[in-house]
Amino acid sequence: MFPTAFVAQMQGQLGTTEYEDFLNAFALPIPVSVRRNSLKLKNLEENYDGVKWNKEGVYLPDRPIFTLDPRLHGGAYYVQEASSMLLWAVLEQTVDLAAPLKVLDLAAAPGGKSTLLVAALSAESLLISNEVIKTRYQILRENLGKWGYPNVVCTNQDSREFAPLQGQFDLVLLDAPCSGEGLFRKDPTAMKEWSPEHVQFCAARQRRILAEASPLLKPGGILIYCTCTYNDFENALNVEWSQDNLDLVPLSLTFPSEWGIQAREFGYQCYPHRVKGEGFFITAFRQEKKHPLLKASPAKGFWKIGNRKNTPGLETWLDPGFSYLALESPHGELAALPKACESFFMELSPSLRRWDPILELGTFKHQDFIPAPTLALSTVVHPKLPNQSLDLSTALKYLRKDVFELTDVPNGWSLVNFENINLGWIKSIKGRINNYYPKEWRIRMATPNAPNPEPKSSPD
Repeated sequence: MFPTAFVAQMQGQLGTTEYEDFLNAFALPIPVSVRRNSLKLKNLEENYDGVKWNKEGVYLPDRPIFTLDPRLHGGAYYVQEASSMLLWAVLEQTVDLAAPLKVLDLAAAPGGKSTLLVAALSAESLLISNEVIKTRYQILRENLGKWGYPNVVCTNQDSREFAPLQGQFDLVLLDAPCSGEGLFRKDPTAMKEWSPEHVQFCAARQRRILAEASPLLKPGGILIYCTCTYNDFENALNVEWSQDNLDLVPLSLTFPSEWGIQAREFGYQCYPHRVKGEGFFITAFRQEKKHPLLKASPAKGFWKIGNRKNTPGLETWLDPGFSYLALESPHGELAALPKACESFFMELSPSLRRWDPILELGTFKHQDFIPAPTLALSTVVHPKLPNQSLDLSTALKYLRKDVFELTDVPNGWSLVNFENINLGWIKSIKGRINNYYPKEWRIRMATPNAPNPEPKSSPD
């Protein structure tokens, strides 16, 4: 079943007896796990087994057709492989989650670990979620927009382009592109693409990104490095290399023995025969070198502080308790960041080629405001805006951008929700309902018996 070289690698790593346990795990059903968005969903379901290392994670008894659950599209939960949720437990041991932090997720798509990060951070923290590949960047923005936290911005650039921000971040996450050995059970394609040569290619690329990530940390800042693979070249040997070549010191972590996490010489490993999850490796470092900190300066990037006369009208669209900094693009698009993140914006924006606040608000067309889709899905949208509850059938019609009817809808803009989870905007004009769900987000599955199109190859 496995490539011969992979078998030899794992037998050497586990020993003959434990390798048999590892092999037997591939005959077991693949665990299905999701992580709840606590700002949108109080309870996912009762009596589900919880993920031991993440209080918001649960295992489902079987894999539903997620595409046909409107709650997923409303950002009420994220479908995430359980082992990768171990990130939460690492954060709790390495950073002060109550403090205002500047955080960078360097290789973030499709967004699972970024949604976990922002859920763990304080509301005064700022997360920069980056993805270098343009198509994956769009998926990242969609997923973070649906998750709904306002203290996130997205960037689309190579890790080397962050060099002007040396010494700026309290925390950097590098979920490194890897050979994907930990996904063999879920995705046979990953196995077909595996080779010893590809492992070496990935390991070299990971060292390059590690070298670019390390200087971005403040003195004492934390770098978390993880992969969804098993081999030492991409894991332990890269950690060892970092000790010899970078100013990073590996940190000792502690996990309860019943979790089944295996401590290795450098880092911590999840195996599918030890945990209810897939293959995953994680470790944390502290930066010891002192880099000069950049001084705050006026923002000169794509987004600038909003100065148009009708910007105060935004207050009717946002939660009164949300104190925000209004931003404006050269094209007149409006966005917002929490006011608490203003100083971070001033410090970082001049050194970034382009960044996009995840909380896009909309645009003015003459005197009319056209709200953005992400505003509807935000956790800070005004709670007293008109809001129409949809049943399952109508919610799916909405998400497909099909025609549907509602009664007693006031003229103008309204939110629509399913089970109190906002899905998006409609506009009623003399009883006619216009569906403003983004066409690029619409679902195309027509029947419950259709194949499940959910991504199979990502640990997120």
